[in-house]
Amino acid sequence: MKKWKAALAVIPMAAALSFPAFAGEWHLDMNGWWYETDDGSYYRNGWQWIDGNQDGWAECYYFNNQGYVSVRTRQVDGWEVNEDGAWTVDGEIQRKYVPVPGMENDPAAVEAYRTAYEKNENLTTADVDANYVMTMEMEGVSLDIGMNMNMKMRGLDGNNLEFLAEGTMTMLGAEIPMTMFYTDGYMYTDAMGEKSRQPMEAMEAVAQANSTVSSGVDMDLSVMRGMRMREENGKTIISFSMDPVMMNSVMNSMMLDMSAYEELGVDASYQLNSCSGEMVINSEGYYESMVLNMDMGMDMSAEGETLHVVYKLNMDMTYNNPGQEVSFTLPSTEGYQDAYYTV
Repeated sequence: MKKWKAALAVIPMAAALSFPAFAGEWHLDMNGWWYETDDGSYYRNGWQWIDGNQDGWAECYYFNNQGYVSVRTRQVDGWEVNEDGAWTVDGEIQRKYVPVPGMENDPAAVEAYRTAYEKNENLTTADVDANYVMTMEMEGVSLDIGMNMNMKMRGLDGNNLEFLAEGTMTMLGAEIPMTMFYTDGYMYTDAMGEKSRQPMEAMEAVAQANSTVSSGVDMDLSVMRGMRMREENGKTIISFSMDPVMMNSVMNSMMLDMSAYEELGVDASYQLNSCSGEMVINSEGYYESMVLNMDMGMDMSAEGETLHVVYKLNMDMTYNNPGQEVSFTLPSTEGYQDAYYTV
């Protein structure tokens, strides 16, 4: 889809269709679909945003003079609808977020999250343990992949950044040791005895380090749903889920930017089914741990065949003694060879 075309289309359409998304019930008879509102009336002669499955996302439909949804046609200044009657732009269904009881974020939980995030962002040192277990299933075969990693960092404000990441990856019953560290403008990697180094700007390294530390925690509030807060043993626990529609859009946008699939002649798309987790904030206001559970799928098509892969990811991250100074010793840089990459 040409995104700039969609943007030009959405601006006037959104202005014209700024109606609320009411709750009600769909009905089907011999003439087609029509929608009964809570007060017993029905829509006619215009567009309406409707969240029929109460998932927090509404689609837009055009109702004719008799109150039936128009399908597979052009209506109102040439706008297109699909076989279900939902408004589309270049074949993509247009949606907007609407509040659903139970899915709104608790303002107190949002504020606690923001406060903790700001405190952790101001840290100049950090010590993080990350444990991942991913199960991949395809064509009746299941494969478990695990990773246990500890990462210690200092200079996160960009002043003489250094970090050390050590751990193992587990695959097919084998444990693969891994070590990465950054110092003096170079990223050093030691995996399975292969030692390489790559020049890297400090700000890029800071971004990578922050991405690693904040993985799963530095989440855009716009994709978080049902945030709730409770107190246990002097700590604050925030539970949440993530919006599948928005996350699918983000993930597939990332996929479209990955040329490797195109070079292989493969069409690939992600589908997030569910994602939820909990974050723990300690008595000093720092977030100290998080658990994230994700269920997603990926379809890859090439040469007339489609492969469906299911991923289940469980992630557990612990921030050791946040707010306290972290000290560590970097490995020797001897024996590392320059790595060159071509684009």
